[in-house]
Amino acid sequence: MSNHGSKAVVYSSQSQNLRPSNSYLTDLSLPPDDYCVFSGEMRAGAVVPIHSHSDRESFYVLSGEMNFYDGTSWHVLKQGDFVDVLSNTKHAWRNASQSSAFLLVVTTVRMGVFLQKASSPAETKPNAQTASTQKEHFLKLVEEYGYWLGSPEDNQAIGLSTNWNRNAEE
Repeated sequence: MSNHGSKAVVYSSQSQNLRPSNSYLTDLSLPPDDYCVFSGEMRAGAVVPIHSHSDRESFYVLSGEMNFYDGTSWHVLKQGDFVDVLSNTKHAWRNASQSSAFLLVVTTVRMGVFLQKASSPAETKPNAQTASTQKEHFLKLVEEYGYWLGSPEDNQAIGLSTNWNRNAEE
């Protein structure tokens, strides 16, 4: 499952041009509890709704500016800032700036494989039918991996209108 450097767009209920993208820097065929490193791009306006998972994640902002919700409050992260998200911490991201932000991410191979399975090649342009199929595939993966996705109310409570709920509009 080696995908060094290949760029993939992660499923999101947002439009294709706002979805985060990842480029994997380490091999995803290692044991699930080994570490995985990838670079991620969050385009201006992109949102990762509130969620949690058992996999620890560490983020280093390479460039740009991101808003990070740590389960309690929002923080502005800029180039050179680092955040460590412990297992099962409810968290969210949004890029409220006018340009893309780039992050270096260290997590588990398990999370890397999940993100890869929840992604499509960067050049793929889904239509309404493939978008619906991608959404169902994503939600099945979330269930399979035991991850938690916030409800529309959970997201609204922290100022987000975008969510991954089964009843969310595309």
